[in-house]
Amino acid sequence: MKTCNFVKMLTACMLSFLFLSCGDDIVYETIKNTDEGLCDKTWIMQTEQDGAIVRQYKLTFYSKNQKGQELTVTYDEDGKTSVDREFSWRWVDNSKEALLLTFTTGEKVFENVWVREHYLSGRLDGEIIVLTEEGY
Repeated sequence: MKTCNFVKMLTACMLSFLFLSCGDDIVYETIKNTDEGLCDKTWIMQTEQDGAIVRQYKLTFYSKNQKGQELTVTYDEDGKTSVDREFSWRWVDNSKEALLLTFTTGEKVFENVWVREHYLSGRLDGEIIVLTEEGY
């Protein structure tokens, strides 16, 4: 009798773990990056020193023709320096976890991309960057 109760409890525990582990796949599928989340927004990151902006980095991805714009503005004692470059972009594969940015001077891979509402992050040029939607 004790063995029968033990087997019933063990079976119930195993079924519980089986059902609990199934939910992870569903959650993962709902957090994929999308073109709609990425495009037609300006993403900005600012670096400050002593309360003043010393560097501003902006990325804009356009959905219409998969073009984009990269703008870097640096402020120092000599004034303001701007570098404005256009690029074309595409997802590296269907997982939508990396972007290939093609400039006239070469390519960059934006890896480990996370696009969320008002938030974009990943690794670009070996540096982890976190950008927010401009105006947010």
